[in-house]
Formats: sequence, C-alpha cells, structure tokens
Amino acid sequence: MEANFFRFLSAELASFLSGRRIDKVFGPAPGVWVLAIQNTGEPLHMIFRPAKSAGHLFLSPVKPVNPQTAPAMAMWFRKRLRNRKILAVHRDWPNLRLAFELTPRTDPDGKTFLILDCRTGMTLADELPQSFSDEPEWPALEDVLDDPEIWRAYPHISPLLRKVLAGLPEDQAHALYFRVATASADQFHIPRSGDRRQPPTAWPNGNDDEVFASAVDAARAYGESTLFPLLDMEEDKAQTVQLKRVRKKLKRNLARLDEEQARLETLAAEQIKAEALQAELYRFKNAEGLESVEVSHPVHGTMTVPLNPFLSPTENMERYFKLSAKAQRGFPHIERRRRELLSQLAKAEDGTLEIHPAAHQSSPEPEGPAALPKRFRGLAVSLFRTTDGFTVIRGKNKQANHHMLSKAASPFDYWFHAEDGPSSHVILKRDHPGQDVPEASLIQAAALCGLKSYRKDDGKADIMYALVKDVRKVKGFNLGQVAVDRKLGTLRVDLDPDLDSRLA
Repeated sequence: MEANFFRFLSAELASFLSGRRIDKVFGPAPGVWVLAIQNTGEPLHMIFRPAKSAGHLFLSPVKPVNPQTAPAMAMWFRKRLRNRKILAVHRDWPNLRLAFELTPRTDPDGKTFLILDCRTGMTLADELPQSFSDEPEWPALEDVLDDPEIWRAYPHISPLLRKVLAGLPEDQAHALYFRVATASADQFHIPRSGDRRQPPTAWPNGNDDEVFASAVDAARAYGESTLFPLLDMEEDKAQTVQLKRVRKKLKRNLARLDEEQARLETLAAEQIKAEALQAELYRFKNAEGLESVEVSHPVHGTMTVPLNPFLSPTENMERYFKLSAKAQRGFPHIERRRRELLSQLAKAEDGTLEIHPAAHQSSPEPEGPAALPKRFRGLAVSLFRTTDGFTVIRGKNKQANHHMLSKAASPFDYWFHAEDGPSSHVILKRDHPGQDVPEASLIQAAALCGLKSYRKDDGKADIMYALVKDVRKVKGFNLGQVAVDRKLGTLRVDLDPDLDSRLA
C-alpha cells in the first residue's frame, strides 16, 4: 500500500472506528485477519492482509468465508480482543502502521495497543514507540526528483509518488506535491492495468482511473475486487484437499465394509452347523461336557461340529442359529451402507460432492439444530431451528430462565417473553449485532415462547421482545424475573401446537 494513500485511509479509519468495540476476530486464510466491529446497522468488518507491496486494509459489510475450525492465532486474538473498545487510533502512516488503543484488561495478556503493520502483520503491545505518531519532514521537490533513493530516508516519498512527479510538468508537479504534503487531496484513484485493478493512490494516474470521494471507499473497492477472489482460490484449494480426504476416507470405509461382509458371511455359515445338530440332536440331547460331535447334514454330509462344553447340545444349537440370524439381519444394512458410500465416492470422484462443515464424516449430516456450546449444555433448555436457520433456545424451568441471559445469550441476541404474564424465556441467537432476522423467524420464536406461557391454550398470544443487552436481572427478584429497559415491540402470533415438533 502506498504510504500517502495510507495517510488518508488511516485518518478516515481513525475517525470512523474510535469508540467502537471489537466483536470477534477471524482468520479466513493464512496472513488474513478479519475484525468484526460492533455496529448498529449493517455488519461491519475490518479486513487486513499485510504484504510488502499490495497489502489490504478496508471496511466491508461482507465477512469472508472462514474455515470450519478457527486457526489457533485467530482464537488467541479473539480471546484478547473481544468486546474491547477502541479508545483512540494512533498513526505512523509513513511506515504503514496503525495502532488501536484499547480499553484495559486485568489479565497479564491484556495489552493496551493492537498494532496493524501493513508490511509485517498484527501484534499486541503494552506501549508504542515514542516517535510512533510523529509527522515526517517533506524535502524540497528538487531533492525528491534528483535522488532516486530518497525513499530510504523519507519512506513517505514512495517510488510510485516520485515516478508520478517526475512525469509531470514542473508546475503540475509542484501542485501535486503540495496537495500530498499538506494532506489536501480530495479524490482517490484506482488505476487499471488491463482488466486488473492496481492499489489505490491519492493522485490521478490516467484517463481510465476509477475515482472515489473517500479513501475508505477506494480501499473497499480495491480490497473486495482483489482480495476476495484470492480468498475464493484459497477456499477452492481447501475444497480440493477436503475432497481428497473424503475420497480416502470413503475408500477406507468401503474396505472395512468388505471386512464386515466377510465376517457376516462366516456367521451366516453357522446355520449349517445348527441344522446338522438339529437333525441328530436326539442322539446326544442329554449329554454334558461335549467339545465336538460327529453329525451328518442332510445336504452337506458328515461334519464335525465344535461345541461349547459349558452349554448343552440344545443350547449350542440355539447359539449357532442366533449367530446365523444376526448375520442375516446385518446383510441389508451392509448393502444399504455400500450403496451410500459408492454414491458419495462417485460424486467425490467427479467433483460434484458438496463439502459441508461436517463433510469429513462419511455419515450423513445430522438434522436439527446444532448442539449448544459446552459452557451452557448443563442448562435445562430446548433447542429449535427456525425455517431461516436461526437457533432458538427456550428455558424449561425458572432456573434455566434465570441463567440463560448470562450463559446462553450474547448482548445482541433477541429475548422473548409473554406480555403481562408468566412464560418461558426464549432466546433467538444472532451471529453479530448487525445480522438481520427475517420476520418469519421472529414470529416463530415468539410462537415457541407463547406455547410455554399462560396463553398456551389460547389461539393467539402477545409476545414482547427485546435485545438481551436491554434485559437485566434484578437483585431481590425471584428466579426468572427480569427488568426490561427497552422493548423492541410486541408480536401477536398464532399458537400452533405442532410448531414445537416441526422446529425441534
């Protein structure tokens, strides 16, 4: 990223992000960081990819696709940054560095500053170098044009800026140099090389430039059009690796199925021994301690049948029949499973197999809502999934209702309760504060609440809802009783008794 463009971009980011909180950290690909920023409107993500030349730093409502399991460093940063407010933004723009001063934490890892270095990466620090925010000197334009290595002493005089200045008439070069040095540029440009966008600049580059009124808009246009395709390529690579793993596992499961088939066929053959014993059981029906007997099968002729000496001949015969029957019951399952595996393998071979979060498992993906995280699995709650895919949690008793707010909910989740009477507490989970919830899901969550309320036997119920952050427990109240500081509204919903089973 060119230093002078970064000067304008970092100033706009400082103004926009100060006072906001970091919600979560993601690592969609090696060397790429996504910071979800709490926002009251549409989702907001700061996407950062350090690189020596064409790095990325931009804001976007779109969160890139993330791997099924978050990288270790993403989890490390997430633990240390989540819900911390950005108090101030410090800029070392000549060196492409930005530092967020964060609200303090009491733990040893609660560093004060999050530093984004566009060349090296993202780090946490207790303090900044004393000269971090110093403004640089601007040498005379003549010195800039005479010294091709001037950027070594003055990193903000980038080779790109010097090249542009050298190609302009003297008066235009002086005017551009003045605008850049005084940070008075009011337009930002993305040049093109063929069909490809080049990193944005604070000056015009040619007639085919894309022009933007703000550095944030230019950075977003460049970032979304150049970084997102790279991330898609990374996702394609991950899909290819995943398909290889799936194919390998499917073939391994088919081999195990062949082994199981052979084992069942051995058990099925035990019926011959049982039939031979049955044909001549009268000869040694009351004998004890026999280890084997010579018998003649009506079809297979004379054979020696091993016996368990601790069982009677009759019990041995019954045991052989049971083993054979067990094998016969297993054969249909073996065939069904073989058809499933062969079908999946055929799709994996031709690349049409869809890779889901649980695609590395050869068994079908389980239906129903995802299991609750471990930290609140002990709660007495019921889980549901709306037709739009949102998870809904409903308390089964007063204690569960009491603990749901602190253990099962985020501040930006929705909370539901019957109007003017007792009911279960219901939480509709959201992924982030700006996530829109379709009206159908709100109505379904409200109806699930009404079905466990004093209005459950009525045809309709009035259900109020609010953000979890506006619902609080009050000292002295009974379990499950809360105060609502700000209600979002009331929904009148039809109570369908079958809704529980449909959404469970």
